[in-house]
Amino acid sequence: MSHPAIHVKNITKRFEDVTALDGLSFTVEPGELFFLLGPSGCGKTTMLRILAGLETPDSGTIRFGGEDVATRSPYQRGAPMVFQNYALWPHLNVRDNVGFGLVERRMARREVHARVADVLKRVGLDGYGQRLPGQLSGGQQQRVVLARALVVNPSIVLLDEPLSNLDAKLRGAMRNEIGRLHRETDIAFVYVTHDQVESLSLADRMAVMSDGRIEGMGKPSELYHRPPNRFCADFLGKANLAAATVTACEGATIRLDTPFGAWSARAAAGLSWTPGEAVLCMFRPESVSPGSAPPGANAFDALVANLQLTGATLEVDLRCNDDAYQATVLSRYALPLEAGRTSAWHVAPEDTVVIKRQEEV
Repeated sequence: MSHPAIHVKNITKRFEDVTALDGLSFTVEPGELFFLLGPSGCGKTTMLRILAGLETPDSGTIRFGGEDVATRSPYQRGAPMVFQNYALWPHLNVRDNVGFGLVERRMARREVHARVADVLKRVGLDGYGQRLPGQLSGGQQQRVVLARALVVNPSIVLLDEPLSNLDAKLRGAMRNEIGRLHRETDIAFVYVTHDQVESLSLADRMAVMSDGRIEGMGKPSELYHRPPNRFCADFLGKANLAAATVTACEGATIRLDTPFGAWSARAAAGLSWTPGEAVLCMFRPESVSPGSAPPGANAFDALVANLQLTGATLEVDLRCNDDAYQATVLSRYALPLEAGRTSAWHVAPEDTVVIKRQEEV
């Protein structure tokens, strides 16, 4: 019987009167790149430190490959952690930094050299073994940290915001590098970040966290296009949200009364709605298109309050019934939009998400 690489069940952790984790449960499969995503203070790093054995939970269980690791030290768990501050030995060269863990395990020198050489090649640092950390760029130092984790042939690697100290260009390059390394191994990666771009572009699955709880869990595309609640809708990119009321449920179509007038949405599988129910109507800015609506689309008029050209796209601030909304449209030279004028807009029913309303907009 095969087991998940990681099985977390009902983990709770308190620091004095603050509950950092409130009954967290999730699994990570072998070879999966799993993200813990959320704002600062949501508990994601605490959860990672518990997985690493650097913190002890107040309750709950953690299993690696079906085995309880509660009493195992960080060294015994076989789940190296990649820190955001690199934590390299400044007086040791790259080869010795990467091979340090193998030497501590009393591995034969020839085997250490062979494994270090192999992993440096895998992370694109072949020929850098004699350099000191101070002679490397930030991106190269982060590759050394990854190599140090990979050289011990782990089944699990834990990453704590590993790209936060890099500039935007290097972050993009290292995202690609981590994605490549993930595809080439069967290692389960658990990656903590507050950066939505990192998680949406890399994750196989992710858990979106807030106040020590998981607000949503699933594939990036599912959570982005069909967020289960307002928090996920707001946190994963930009979202237009409007208070609405269900007027009818007709098969796969939900009819809504919104500030824009009558509106249609596609029903999500596994959810039920009742006529008269107060809900939230959500659609992403990129789902808002200018011009006359095609048959079946949701049409509305809105005042163009502001236009901002970003190059490939045009960011448009809209006002409708004194409420603010956003549209992101492809930039075209002859696009007939002008600040201060009212224009026609439309959204497809399949791009509209109906969310349970637990608070007022």
